[in-house]
Amino acid sequence: MKPVDPMQPLTEQDIERLEELLGSEIFHGEAMTLDELQGFLCAVASGPETILPSRWLPVALGEEPRYESPAQAEEMLGLVMRFYNQNLSALNRGEGVELILYHLPDSEDYDYEDWCRAYLDGVDLCETPWEEVGDPDEVDELLFPFVVLAGELPEEVLLRLKPAELKQLFESCQEDFGAVLLDVHRYWLALRTPPTVRREGPKIGRNDLCPCGSGKKFKQCCGAPERLH
Repeated sequence: MKPVDPMQPLTEQDIERLEELLGSEIFHGEAMTLDELQGFLCAVASGPETILPSRWLPVALGEEPRYESPAQAEEMLGLVMRFYNQNLSALNRGEGVELILYHLPDSEDYDYEDWCRAYLDGVDLCETPWEEVGDPDEVDELLFPFVVLAGELPEEVLLRLKPAELKQLFESCQEDFGAVLLDVHRYWLALRTPPTVRREGPKIGRNDLCPCGSGKKFKQCCGAPERLH
């Protein structure tokens, strides 16, 4: 069977297959659900450092999956990597991620809690805490909606808020969630991207006199291949 391009987005059928495998006996209850996996991978893809699959795969799928065959293992890993790349590409394009959220029991409202808790797990996977890499106040502000929707607000904050205020806070975080997700990604992308180096003076031609003052042509002096770095 011809290998599938790892950059090829998942089809609806692929998503259903990934969801089915995540909930199967292969992972004996240790694999994330599909919504958790998306939240986790969005954080892994958005942080201040590159986290290799060898580190995040055991967290997402568990330490000892029992695949029925090498072909099944290859299928599963292929689907997960395509899912990762699909979400990363959406974040990089700034178009927003197509969120996978389940409904709350007996409700039409979406359940953000598991998604956001898994996102925060992805944040914690970074070897250096995000607050130590970026500005602590800015990082706390960016992560605040995830903390709210994950149900992890400190008790002292919850006690200060009236029920109506807490409801309004949750609704506000949900309404802005897609934009916040992109804001976090842009924040770290800007810090990870090295600034453009601008030339201070005019470009030196290969046949121009070398600026070091040797009297030789640039290509025979500092511009010689063995002198360039």
